[in-house]
Amino acid sequence: MRRLLFLFALLCAVCGTERAAAQYYTWGSDPPLKWSTIRTPDVRMIYPDTVSDIARRTLFYIRTVRPDIGYGFRHGPMRIPFVMHPENFQSNGLVMYLPKRVEFLTSPAVDSYSMPWYKQLVAHEYRHAVQYNNLDRGVIRALSYVLGQQGSTIGLLCMPIWAMEGDAVMSETMMSSFGRGLQPSFSLAYRAIGSVGRDRRNIDRWFCGSYRDYIPDHYELGYQICSYAYERYGENVWDKVAWYGSRNPYVLATTRVALGKFYKTNVMKLFRETFDELEHYWDSLPKVEDSAKTLTPLPEKNYTTYQWPLPLGDTAVLVLKTDLDRVSRFVEVDRRTGKERTICRTGQVSTRPSLSGGRVWWTEYRRSALFEQRVNSQLCYMDLADGVPRSVARQRRVLYPTASGEEFGWVEYNPDGRYTVFVRHGDAAQRQFETPERSEIHGLAWDDLTVAWYVLVTDDSGMWIGRIDSDGMHPITEGAYITLSNLRAGDGKLYYGSIASGKDEAHCYDLMARREYRITTSAYGSFAPVPTEDGVLLTTYDRLGYRVTEQAADPSDSLLIPVTPSQLPVNLVNPPRKRWDVVNLDTVNYTRLDSVEQCGTFRAKRYRKVPNLVNVHSWMPVAFNPFAAVDEHVIDLNVGLTLMSQNLLSNTEAYASYGWNRHEGSLVNLGVRYFGLGMRFDLDASYGGNQLFYSLAGRDEEGNPVYQTRPAPDKYYSVGLSTTLPLYFQRGYHTRQLSVSAGWNYSNGMVADLDKIEWSNGGIHNIQRIGFNKGLHKVSFGVGFSDQVRMAHRDIAPRWGYTLSTNYTFNPANAHFSDLMSFYGQAYLPGFAPHNSVLVAATYQTSVGGYKFPAGYAPLSYKSSRLIPRGFTSADIVSNNYTAAAVNYQLPVWYPEGGIGSVVYLKRIRLNVGGDYAQFRRPAGAGMEWRRIWSVGGDIVVDFNAFRQPASATSTFKLSCYHPSNGGVYVAASVGLPF
Repeated sequence: MRRLLFLFALLCAVCGTERAAAQYYTWGSDPPLKWSTIRTPDVRMIYPDTVSDIARRTLFYIRTVRPDIGYGFRHGPMRIPFVMHPENFQSNGLVMYLPKRVEFLTSPAVDSYSMPWYKQLVAHEYRHAVQYNNLDRGVIRALSYVLGQQGSTIGLLCMPIWAMEGDAVMSETMMSSFGRGLQPSFSLAYRAIGSVGRDRRNIDRWFCGSYRDYIPDHYELGYQICSYAYERYGENVWDKVAWYGSRNPYVLATTRVALGKFYKTNVMKLFRETFDELEHYWDSLPKVEDSAKTLTPLPEKNYTTYQWPLPLGDTAVLVLKTDLDRVSRFVEVDRRTGKERTICRTGQVSTRPSLSGGRVWWTEYRRSALFEQRVNSQLCYMDLADGVPRSVARQRRVLYPTASGEEFGWVEYNPDGRYTVFVRHGDAAQRQFETPERSEIHGLAWDDLTVAWYVLVTDDSGMWIGRIDSDGMHPITEGAYITLSNLRAGDGKLYYGSIASGKDEAHCYDLMARREYRITTSAYGSFAPVPTEDGVLLTTYDRLGYRVTEQAADPSDSLLIPVTPSQLPVNLVNPPRKRWDVVNLDTVNYTRLDSVEQCGTFRAKRYRKVPNLVNVHSWMPVAFNPFAAVDEHVIDLNVGLTLMSQNLLSNTEAYASYGWNRHEGSLVNLGVRYFGLGMRFDLDASYGGNQLFYSLAGRDEEGNPVYQTRPAPDKYYSVGLSTTLPLYFQRGYHTRQLSVSAGWNYSNGMVADLDKIEWSNGGIHNIQRIGFNKGLHKVSFGVGFSDQVRMAHRDIAPRWGYTLSTNYTFNPANAHFSDLMSFYGQAYLPGFAPHNSVLVAATYQTSVGGYKFPAGYAPLSYKSSRLIPRGFTSADIVSNNYTAAAVNYQLPVWYPEGGIGSVVYLKRIRLNVGGDYAQFRRPAGAGMEWRRIWSVGGDIVVDFNAFRQPASATSTFKLSCYHPSNGGVYVAASVGLPF
């Protein structure tokens, strides 16, 4: 029975991979805010009061697209709440079960196209609500009655993740004038690779990613396949795939069966046909050479990205560099030889750098100390003289810092959706300029000739360039649905990237002549132009990445290609595709009249946090602890029932279970976690099973073992409370965390009454009559600190990092219980080759005070199970001067990138070789002796993707084999799932 229950629970867990967040996924909490809610017949908006206008505008777009959002599916969107998070600069949106909701991070994306952010989110994320509703049918709907929303997640296996995202990108594209799927950058990597359809290896690498090569993500792949399938078959093929899969989930490979049944095809055929057609189309386009000269050749086997070059005099370039082997860092490139020198490593850069007077300015994403959903854009700088990155205090909402001589400007974003441009001249007081209402700022530049500031703006008219003066902001170009990016200025000209020609190219706008020109031609694309004294620096793309290039100035300006103003770019790199008959959100404007009308129809109400803390979303016909399953990878199943709860604000999780087994009878467990105040509070309670006894063992006068007599046990119960304060300190390349914790637990365990011990001839002669006291209190305190550097794509573990922690545990109600003091430390070190990792760890714990036998042994004591040699358990050790150490060396040994097609894709195989050692003092006869234990062995770890899940859903399988010192061989296997 237990084996069947385990397999059932494992199936439910696997089915939740990637999109089933819920109990297996902690979204993270917002800071304390006042929340409101708006209910309509179709959706529910839940939002902080600071973004009430954004919520109203988003609701208007939702209601506008609702008649069309289900285009091609037989069922429209499910009724689902929308939850808005305003203080996270890492823009995103996602739809999840457990509980079902749409999450909107409302800060507009820095690198966006010509459609406003909230329209993009609605067109994309609301489409997922359609997909979910079409999958939650038939047998899947029946399972939801058995398992709650957890049963609905099984339906997600009936439509591939890449297809779900590709279909959502299609929705976003069809509901705009020139949307995401049509952007030249969206097909850039595939155009450069050029042989995707003819790749005769396992095609799963294109779905699951690679550690050896750069693979475009599942959004780009999914869109191309979905777009081709719609053109090829004249309908949305995923409607029938979802219909068949939701009614036949017991059929293996429902997608393959449905595609074969209804369209006489399969995923492999669709994949190859899609890219054969794309490559044929791309090959038919006129061949174009790069007009810019390469300064930095790229290595063949290490996809490299150079970003945002800046001139350093006449002989060098400062540029941000990232590759598969190393994280982002500023490097100085010699323009004559191409040689480079690393200056400093950075954190995750949010907006492009600026250079003036030997100082570099840029911004980085930084998580707040307490709240996961408060991610700021921190202003940073570095003096080239010392190469040390620094942060500017209290500048956490900064974008596009721009320095030029004595002028310094930046853009600040307020979570209510407003942008403000700030300008400081030398030591003078800073000036600020408000931007147009309901617009987004995507670039800032200072021109020395016209002595003015310029911005890139996105609003309902598309993207345009504006000029800032004392009267405010004024447009100098008309809005168009043409994506512009990376604005720079100098000598009376604006420089930026534009897709007007159908490719990403460098453009300039002559402020004197009021004319726009294209200044580059590229095989695939050129980006981020910046003027120099003798030309333009930029980056140019090829299949190996983005390289630094330079285009020399032409005295005759013969290289300047005039650009005719247009509302749309040339659709050059996308083959002809049929349009959906759906609304174009670019034509939809949210006016004040709409706002007034909506406020009268749908009134906002206060969203009370306390009544909404409990939100039971799922249940299972087995009893288990989901917290232990996720945190400790322990699944202990019993016959029974488990209820799971997570509130819509993602700050409270809970479960309650009732179970039964023949050894312990009825078992009731409860767990609650709360994150809403930055601190984490945990409550756990349990009832059932046999009462625990903390009894003594001794020897009689003849040396025979004698045990304390126990009464008949009662039902066991316990309750515990704990709190943890995790403080995060992100500083560029390093992430540091300080954690302070405290906890209390009480159980009705029976503890030997040591006051009644009577000694005789070195032994306890009344051990059977000592008796017990009821109740065990445990109070613990802990402090931990860690510091780790960022990991590159190919890294197995951080190159450098360490963790230190100490804990103290005691029983405040029983002086005979010994206190436990423990220390732990570990360090990550680089190995002998790239991506090799050394892990060194050590611990010390000992019992302090309490009742001790004449030999010095403490009979009542706690244990810490940290760093026990593999092959042993906590029952094998004693916490008397316990000292342990471990050394592990891990390295990649093979990148097979193959497997069983569409079933399992083996991405990387790693080897870990390790050894453990521990020693402690234990009672022996009339005294104490040292016991030493050890183990040696290794682990084979396989990184794999199941069922063509994307790179973000990579799982691990670990097979361990260790030889412990007490003989025999310890063998274990485990699976690590990506949630």
